[in-house]
Amino acid sequence: MNWWRRRRLRTKIFLPFSVLIVAILLATLWVTGVAVSSWVERSLKRQFDATGDVYRGLMAERAERLLGETSLLAGDFALKRAIATYDPDTLSSVAENHRERIGVDLLWIADENGRLLAAAGRAADADRPLTALAPLAQAKDTEAPAVAVTEVGRGLVQLVAVPVFGPDPIGYLLAGEAIDDATAQQLQANSGPAVSFLTSARVFASSWPAAEREQLFPGSMIRTRALQAQLVRAGAAPDPERSTFLLDLRGDRLLSILIPIEAQLPAPLFALVQDSYDRALGPLATLARWIALLGAAALLGALVVGRVIASGIAAPVQALVSAMHRVLTGDFSQRLTLRREDEIGFLAHSFNEMVAGLAERERIKDTFGSFVSRDVAAAVLSGQLPLDGERREVTVLFQDVRGFTSIAERTDPRMLVRIVNRLFAEMAAAVEAQGGIIRVFTGDGVMALFGAPVAYADHAARAVRAGLDMLARLPAMNAELEAEQLPALRIGVGIATGEVIVGRMGADQRSEYNVVGDAANLASRVEGLNKELGTALLISATTAVCLGTEFALGRRAVLSVKGKERPVEVVEVLSVAPEASQAG
Repeated sequence: MNWWRRRRLRTKIFLPFSVLIVAILLATLWVTGVAVSSWVERSLKRQFDATGDVYRGLMAERAERLLGETSLLAGDFALKRAIATYDPDTLSSVAENHRERIGVDLLWIADENGRLLAAAGRAADADRPLTALAPLAQAKDTEAPAVAVTEVGRGLVQLVAVPVFGPDPIGYLLAGEAIDDATAQQLQANSGPAVSFLTSARVFASSWPAAEREQLFPGSMIRTRALQAQLVRAGAAPDPERSTFLLDLRGDRLLSILIPIEAQLPAPLFALVQDSYDRALGPLATLARWIALLGAAALLGALVVGRVIASGIAAPVQALVSAMHRVLTGDFSQRLTLRREDEIGFLAHSFNEMVAGLAERERIKDTFGSFVSRDVAAAVLSGQLPLDGERREVTVLFQDVRGFTSIAERTDPRMLVRIVNRLFAEMAAAVEAQGGIIRVFTGDGVMALFGAPVAYADHAARAVRAGLDMLARLPAMNAELEAEQLPALRIGVGIATGEVIVGRMGADQRSEYNVVGDAANLASRVEGLNKELGTALLISATTAVCLGTEFALGRRAVLSVKGKERPVEVVEVLSVAPEASQAG
């Protein structure tokens, strides 16, 4: 699935479409092949059934003729008188004459006990008495004519046994016609398929030419496992449906069926009816080829159409993706010019509006980021930090440059702006490093806020660390200024903590994030006390209470400040306490 997720949209549209078309074509070919094969199989099976009907008609006609001719002969007075003589030469002559006259393959004369008196045509089996033949045994038992298919001289014979009365039975006439290769060939000529007469042990006759017969039945034996299995199955249980099966003849598939034949044999006798399955499929294979050709042409056309459709969908989407990638890198100038009124056109229009909104949002973020860190600006603009008015405890930091008026009077304005901007860059970096925001840049200092809009439990400590960082950054900056023959700067930092009201204040179009409360005023006053005490960083007593032991504190003083009726206690911050520094 990872491979699929990485594929382009055009591939995801075109590939399933192609697979669907190919699947439909293959399914059509498969259904056609199954239908054609089924039709051919049913057609051949009808031919096979017709062959069975022809065989049964032939056997019934033979039986009727044999019974009629033999019964007439059995009633002939001259035959009865000849049988009464028991003279072998006379009986043999009579048998041969009558055999030729009625046109049968064998004519035997037996006495009343079933012993052979004379034989014309095919000889009887020397190792088997005539009474073992089913028709004779039945005729003796019933004193009526009997007919059956049996084996004589290792060949199949349709045999008729008729009693000769005088008035009691004085003998029996047995007449028969062979079921041999000629019979099988006659059936094939009348019905079409090849016919073979066989049991599970051997093949008695077949209409196949000698070469094909030897291939199918080597030595007139059943050696093909598939045929052996079918014979065993058919002999074990009747198959009213007469299921078909395939045999191979030199690469040609033969559709085959076993038709049971009623016979008096040790093993069940069958007529194996066969015809070429591949030859029957030949004319219909042309249909399959035409279907395949037309299907291939349709597939090619469908693939071309599918590719056009996929490109029509994927190309504008790909353009949207490319533009989106560039937007993600910060290029908000991207616009899509798709003149479409469908869903993709709506998507492109929505993309353009979204990018315009992002550009405006980025402009606001950049503007807001001039006063706060970009992380805070992003949080505020994303709605994670509310700007509505609220009462909150914060820490306010004021930083001011000592003697700035004097410096401004003796410095070129352009150089003065450079000095101030360099100072503000350092001061802002110190504030933002502690999560504070620059509330306002004064002429020569900054007012910073800690604890709003992002709330921090240690806002007082953050403000003090920022103040110490401001002082720490000053020497390096002054060294650079002196190297440029510009005046060095000294600063003072005042910090106060207290509850104030913070939020967005001002007119709708000119509002700003502001703070109102005594802590803001006090921080400005505390910063001014640095001049009186000769210190660099002073904090209010309230701020000192919030610090714990993290910082090393210096002098404490209670001084009067402007705007306050009561004196204010202030505390000098010297540095981060050594223990805290080592722990850090």
